[in-house]
Amino acid sequence: MPPWRDSVRYGGGPSVGAPPSDYTGAKPPAEWCLRAIRRAPGDFGVTGQSWTQASRSWLRQVLSDTTDHGAGWRKVLGGAPLLAAGDSITQVTNEAECRAIGEMLNRELLGWDVGPPPVVVFRVKDYLIAYPSNARMGEFGMAAGMTLRHQMRGVALW
Repeated sequence: MPPWRDSVRYGGGPSVGAPPSDYTGAKPPAEWCLRAIRRAPGDFGVTGQSWTQASRSWLRQVLSDTTDHGAGWRKVLGGAPLLAAGDSITQVTNEAECRAIGEMLNRELLGWDVGPPPVVVFRVKDYLIAYPSNARMGEFGMAAGMTLRHQMRGVALW
């Protein structure tokens, strides 16, 4: 059993779902690190902002929340750090790292024969939070929290 098996939770994630891409599994993606993609106004509750902007905003909101709600989300994401006002959330754009994270997510969580998918990965202090593209396991989207060495610590589904 994976060490994160008791750190999977459901509910209340960002309303934008999984990051969109044209990846179908027929061939490797052109890029492993997905970039910001603009949504049309009204799509999934987003008003013209990018998937990345909406997700980064949601992360900042829950990781800086000092109430039980924020503590719960940090726990669900496997021990994600508490953010202070001056802390940054940066997007990982190293193709080799995104591919390695996509492969790990596929091996440890998704199990797709046609995987791994491209990902959006944010670095928060010494922690990573990854969102696989087109992740559909009966849920709207998912996020996996992991160490900088790509050891998965928790998974959130919504």
